[in-house]
Amino acid sequence: MDLIKKFKKADKYTRYSIYTIILFSFVVLTLASIYHVSGDGCWYIPVGKFIATHEKFPLFEPLGRDEPFWSPPLYHSFIAAVYYSFNSFNHNIANFAIKFVSPIFGILALIFSFLVIKKLMNPKIAFYSTIFLAFVPIFIDYSVISYVESMLVFFVVLSVYFLINNKIFWSGIAAGLSILTKYNGAFIIPVLIYILYKKSDNKKLFCRNSLIIIALSFLVASPWLIRNWILLGNPVWPFLNFIFNGYQLKSYSSLNFANVINPMLVVTTYLGIFGVPDGNFTLLSFVNAPHLKFLLAVWLAGTLIFIIPLFALLYRKIKDAKTEKKIFIVWILVHITLFVLYVMNVGLFVSRIILPAFPAVALFWAMGFDKLLNTKFKKIIILLTFLVVCGFVFTAFAKTYIASNAWGRYQKDFEWVKSNTGADAIFIAHGQCVPYNIERTSIYLGKDNIKNANYIWVNQNFNLDRRSIFDGKTLKFIQSQNYAVVYSNKTTGTIIYKIK
Repeated sequence: MDLIKKFKKADKYTRYSIYTIILFSFVVLTLASIYHVSGDGCWYIPVGKFIATHEKFPLFEPLGRDEPFWSPPLYHSFIAAVYYSFNSFNHNIANFAIKFVSPIFGILALIFSFLVIKKLMNPKIAFYSTIFLAFVPIFIDYSVISYVESMLVFFVVLSVYFLINNKIFWSGIAAGLSILTKYNGAFIIPVLIYILYKKSDNKKLFCRNSLIIIALSFLVASPWLIRNWILLGNPVWPFLNFIFNGYQLKSYSSLNFANVINPMLVVTTYLGIFGVPDGNFTLLSFVNAPHLKFLLAVWLAGTLIFIIPLFALLYRKIKDAKTEKKIFIVWILVHITLFVLYVMNVGLFVSRIILPAFPAVALFWAMGFDKLLNTKFKKIIILLTFLVVCGFVFTAFAKTYIASNAWGRYQKDFEWVKSNTGADAIFIAHGQCVPYNIERTSIYLGKDNIKNANYIWVNQNFNLDRRSIFDGKTLKFIQSQNYAVVYSNKTTGTIIYKIK
């Protein structure tokens, strides 16, 4: 009853924001229910299951990648806790339940983003920012798929929320938890220091509180950083390995400055923000929708309409809240720096790296949107925004449904493995997602590995995870060994060989 009374007494923009958050929650929870795990989720979830089953973190165990387990483990640990809790009742229920970890943190991230902007600005701007964040496709996507990003954004925003409410200790803890979710979480610390600088009149107090934030952040993250330093020779493996000279396999040890000036970087980033997975348009090759060119043109027009408020803001003179605005500018600039480093170190398809900055981007979109609503085109702007938002939500459902159906084509193949091979069977299967779906230990092909394996999974048309496709030389080697074919599906192209 108290909550209902508080809701009724709240200003109208706060109530509108609550309605928006409820709608967003319904969308992402529904999408999660039909979503089929793919991409890096095919690695994160098996790691979580391993932790739940063996009560320890993996290192060199084959869990979908031909590399040691290095990733900060907080997300995997949540997966492990959910899987452990539900697996005692039913294995299928447990597999279903773990898909809701990302949506829960996406919802929490949206709530605390609203609270931060409301505190620093006002309820109206907070409401408009909630609209942006709730419906920009990249935030919808990563609040559904089993990636770490929704948890990362939550702890990043939570650290800011605690700090603007003068809870220094808890801000440092939240920042440390963001690092334990993904190394990138460390980049919120400069933002927190800047907030302290703007809030502090006393230099000694500023220095003391800054040291508390830094010390607590790295104290929370230190067990994992130390673990990686001891076992892999690099606390942030596989990054910056040219500095630490740690374990060499699959590490990112180069800086390619050409990536930053590559014109395709703008294209891939834009596509990633508006729903193409990591901006890699080749991942859509399996989509075969009617009138695809027309639909793409409509989608592109919708994205351009949606970002108009950001351009409108360029012409607005902001006379108030200068300090608050600068906080969000620093928040964005710090993560642009991170984005540039990732582009140089990893490649062009890394649009999700800037996702923790999107609560700050939402503020500026909201301010531009507010400006547009103060013109004679108010009704047109509201109508267009509503249509574009509906289009984004519809596209998210269509994309999830198409992807789920694409995975469903191979369900017969996956089920054959589960029904006709022992739980301890070892497969030669490259990539992350075949091992996830067959739920069997899978290793990469090699002279020593092939001696230990029982089966080989071959599908040269498996575009859903192209890393599982063997190169021509490897395929010829497999075919030359005269292994017995124990399963073949001409419709999907899957062939399973039995080695022993």
